[in-house]
Amino acid sequence: MISFKATLYSTVLLGAATLTAPVMAATFVAADSSPGTQACMAVASNKRLTLLRTMKNLRIDKHVISKKLLCNDLSVGDFVTLYDLNKSAQFLNIEASTSTSIRDLAKVNKPLVVIMAGSK
Repeated sequence: MISFKATLYSTVLLGAATLTAPVMAATFVAADSSPGTQACMAVASNKRLTLLRTMKNLRIDKHVISKKLLCNDLSVGDFVTLYDLNKSAQFLNIEASTSTSIRDLAKVNKPLVVIMAGSK
């Protein structure tokens, strides 16, 4: 099973309530060019065409990405929910939990997420 670790760099301290809410407008940076990191970066792009091209180039299917891939030590389902990647979730047929929240867009900080590959 492929797994990934990421370090979230942010000046904001995250509380327990924040961990359950989606993180908006994160900037994803690949730490290496391993196939697993490429797959996670494609999911993080939240673009159907990017995800489709990466799957074709890596010769993997939706099942492998949605069921076996771990991004930042999270299942892809949890990863897309945490970062509000609804287009990737829809393309991969992942049920992203629906939640309603009010966000002050002027106050949103843009965290930097570094995706590093590793195996368990």
